[in-house]
Amino acid sequence: MDTGLKLSKIPFLSCLEVVKILKNHNVAFLDIRDRKKYVRNFAFGAINCPLDRFQFVINDLVPDKKTFVIIIGANNKEIKVIYSILVKNKFINIYFVKNNYRDWNKNQLPCWSGEFTLCKAFGEWVETTGTVKNIQPQDLNKLHKKKLGTFLQIDARPKKEYELFTLPFSKHCSGGEIPAYLNNKKQKKTIIVHCAGRTRSIIAYQTLIDFNFQNKKLVLNGGTQNWVLNGFERSLKIKSDLIKNKLNHKKDSLLAKKIANKFKLPTVNTNCDVKNSYAFILKSEIIKNTNYTMWKNVNATTLIQNTDKFIAATSTKIYIYSDIATSAVFTCIWLNRMGYQAIWHVKKPVSKQTKQYCKKDFTDPTYFFAKRHLNSKKDAKGYLNWEHNLIPTLKKWGCHNPWNSVKNKKIINSKHPMHKIYSLFDN
Repeated sequence: MDTGLKLSKIPFLSCLEVVKILKNHNVAFLDIRDRKKYVRNFAFGAINCPLDRFQFVINDLVPDKKTFVIIIGANNKEIKVIYSILVKNKFINIYFVKNNYRDWNKNQLPCWSGEFTLCKAFGEWVETTGTVKNIQPQDLNKLHKKKLGTFLQIDARPKKEYELFTLPFSKHCSGGEIPAYLNNKKQKKTIIVHCAGRTRSIIAYQTLIDFNFQNKKLVLNGGTQNWVLNGFERSLKIKSDLIKNKLNHKKDSLLAKKIANKFKLPTVNTNCDVKNSYAFILKSEIIKNTNYTMWKNVNATTLIQNTDKFIAATSTKIYIYSDIATSAVFTCIWLNRMGYQAIWHVKKPVSKQTKQYCKKDFTDPTYFFAKRHLNSKKDAKGYLNWEHNLIPTLKKWGCHNPWNSVKNKKIINSKHPMHKIYSLFDN
């Protein structure tokens, strides 16, 4: 596409000028290279938005037109195309990194690798600052053989992933609906949570603490990947029976309000203007969904696990609604802990609040340790080692507190780690 634009008319900033913006402003830092290149090495905090989908998703990723949009990874031809798209969509603070990664690396600015890396690092931080108690695969296998009726084992991933593979005796309930799921169950069994790796099980474990569940709790160390590494077999193509569980909405609503008050979550009770904000309606797997079309629909656990697929700006407001109140509270707790401005939209949005979202679902193949879920012990081990190295990398850069401790009940107004990290590199 020849836009007719001259590069001299397009705003470029040096790496150090970019760092000053990343330090202080509401910013969306976008890397437009293809996914395969991106996961190998990218600037800290940069969200992947490849050129083939840029024009379709940019308004979803960055709803506030005043956001500082910083682009890295584009060649001269791509720069012209992207700039034209952003101007057409009425963005007013548009900048490109001068000389891209050549200067970024020359200035020794922070880079790392992986898929949904910031979310994975956050999961590691939750374990580092919390009181997560692990169970090793060998010990869980012994429980399977000798004490099967003494525990409830929950796979905290969404249904689609659970039904591909899980562990023997696992029940399905993605993390965002665990409070609603367990609130109806009067039992004193030990609760063991797991996912494919670590992040979602750690989040699920801490959620049990957040929502005041007194059961003994354990996380399967390393999830299904570590289970395979220890020589045990997964269960394949097991159907979820979560939908069969009845939900007491009144009881769920009371719990949601209690926990929202515990963490002093920001809430709105009336329909508000979300034009320049993020607005998510959480899809449920425990009840039949109402067909909402006015806001973007996403699974609560997926939103927390894959935040950078949906949210690019650091400080734009995020409104959350769910037919299951505890699911909305769950999501707001975790987004606020991660440094976002999440608000519980208590009442159902009305149709006049409709936003236009991209209907096309862009999906990416797994490029990072691509065979980790296909019984490759090499990739599973490599991936788990990578996760363990994320917090040490942040500390190596000098950031010893990228987020607040999960023991801290004050979770609102947390600073996004992008601002913290680049404050260390502002020369």
